[in-house]
Amino acid sequence: MTRQVIKLGSSSIASRDGLALDIIAGLVSQIAVAQRAGHEIILVTSGAARLGRRLLAFEGPTAGAAPALQALVGSVRSALDAASAGRAGPVPGTSAAGHDRLVASLRETLNQYDGPEAGPGAVATAMPAAVGQPALMALYRQLAAAVGVEVCQILVSRSDLGSPRAMADLGHLLRESARRGLLPIVNGNDAANPLSALDNDQVAVAVAVAAEADRLLFLTDVRAAYRDSSLSERIVRLTPDEARAVRVTAGGTGRGGMGSKLGAAARAACCGVECVIGSATEPDVVARSLNPRARVGTVIRGPGAPLEPSRRWIGGMAYSAGSVHINREAEVSLRTGSTLFLSGVKRVDGEFTAGSVVELVDVRHPQRLIGRGSVAMPASLLRLLRALSPHQVACAISVLLRLRYGGAAAAGDPGGSPLDPDAFKDCRELADGTSRASREALAQLTSLSGDRVTDLADALLLAQPGLCTAFLLDRGFLHGQVPEGPAARRVVRSVHAVHRESLVVYPG
Repeated sequence: MTRQVIKLGSSSIASRDGLALDIIAGLVSQIAVAQRAGHEIILVTSGAARLGRRLLAFEGPTAGAAPALQALVGSVRSALDAASAGRAGPVPGTSAAGHDRLVASLRETLNQYDGPEAGPGAVATAMPAAVGQPALMALYRQLAAAVGVEVCQILVSRSDLGSPRAMADLGHLLRESARRGLLPIVNGNDAANPLSALDNDQVAVAVAVAAEADRLLFLTDVRAAYRDSSLSERIVRLTPDEARAVRVTAGGTGRGGMGSKLGAAARAACCGVECVIGSATEPDVVARSLNPRARVGTVIRGPGAPLEPSRRWIGGMAYSAGSVHINREAEVSLRTGSTLFLSGVKRVDGEFTAGSVVELVDVRHPQRLIGRGSVAMPASLLRLLRALSPHQVACAISVLLRLRYGGAAAAGDPGGSPLDPDAFKDCRELADGTSRASREALAQLTSLSGDRVTDLADALLLAQPGLCTAFLLDRGFLHGQVPEGPAARRVVRSVHAVHRESLVVYPG
């Protein structure tokens, strides 16, 4: 028995009239055959928004749905504003704090659909998905019933992917549904998260890892991944590193495209899930993908076994907010059970907050995915402190705290500069450091505006409260001196880029 996740892309089921019903019906029939042969199948499908846009284009009850939703959003917002202006009391049965949380939650929800940062695009995304999801599910249910298959619908949102508990529950539901012979049909919930633009390729990986699947089949509009735009040089097999390194020139026209599928397949393979990229129009593609001897599409296979349950969320389910490039010494240290210190961080891509999940990649060969983890500080601080030794980290933090809390008066001269190397030892040691990173850190600190200093210092205080407490109690930063006590040095040496308990290092 094989448990397989099938991801059906929007490019595979698109047609001039909306959806290619023949492809969908053929796939459902193939799934029924696979289930009768003892296999467990989970389907991740796109197409809800495409079908919804098609339905909204017709005259009828849904034609004015989007303007009506916008009017409803405006009405609720006006009621909230009026209640706030009138200082109305809390809803009966709720405390004042509970009332405030309720109002804040309502405003956050409204902002997704009508806020100035969203504009009409949020409704333009949410409305087709909301109309298309029940219609698409009705279509699948009708087609599945014709071949003796019962279906169940599961919608996955960005908040689900961000919750280890939610994904553990989802995995249990998927496994139990498939065990009972149901066909779980999963889709990203664009109606509830109109601004998140969930990529169903990434959703498929999360579903495959959560469901403990053996294989993940990506069905698209081309037969495989190709190395050339003429689609003549098919790629038969890839390792995860090779998949991330492929420069795609053609193939895949959905939201994610072939590049997204290769990246998603590489991560799934690192988690122990074998992946196949093939064409939805290829005859018996489901049965052939389940046959290890069949030659179908492009196969991406990793070197390791499935991840342990405690490591699955970080390793394969959580959305990645960015990437941290590390050197060889840091990788060796990680593989021996150590954590990632700032000295091993050489480059930071993306904007993320403390606690976000990021990918750890080789700085010299970025296609090499080393692992994943939850960062201990935001991207802005990682960029400031990257590649610094513990003492240089202490100097940079000393300068930052002086800019935030000391100002020019810290030197005892109202006209002095808190960044003068002649007056402050921490600045001098950064400027005279043997590494380029220390001089770049000082240059960053020199260029900061007042508001940016406040943002960075406050972010540091939130991310590293013990470290900041040691500096603030010592007060040597006001005069350019880093704390010299053993406790302070121990705190500085323990500063890391990624939380040790969150690290997942893939087999090398």
